Amino acid sequence: MALIAIGGIIGSLTKPEISTWYSTLHRSTLTPPNYVFPVAWTILYGIIVACGWLIWRTISFPNLSVIKTLYVSQLILNWSWTPLFFHYHLTGLSLVVLGAMDILVCALIWLAYRKMKAVSLLMNPYLLWILFASYLNFYIWWCD
Repeated sequence: MALIAIGGIIGSLTKPEISTWYSTLHRSTLTPPNYVFPVAWTILYGIIVACGWLIWRTISFPNLSVIKTLYVSQLILNWSWTPLFFHYHLTGLSLVVLGAMDILVCALIWLAYRKMKAVSLLMNPYLLWILFASYLNFYIWWCD
């Protein structure tokens, strides 16, 4: 639950920027309405929490420490993206962070598939969302 709370707190800090800076950006026509983002992220953080719980409950096997490192690393990048994008308006650096997240989550899904199939499958919606977020971030970076 702490992961969801941290994500929620970080997300709530962006509210002033959404109605000011973010609303002035040239965004893709595929950008969902603003109300979609908190709903999607609540669901995704639930999935992320469930995956973390499954990862830390798993009995040790050769790649488990790598999977744990990938999980924590992508989570730290996830938390860093919001202030970088919304508070500091660093759309290029935010895009780099998303690219790194995409790679880390792909690696996590790949490495978890054999021993932790549930984690691997549960992380797919998250991967699809951050790939979409990468596109949206790229569009803003490219056009503004």
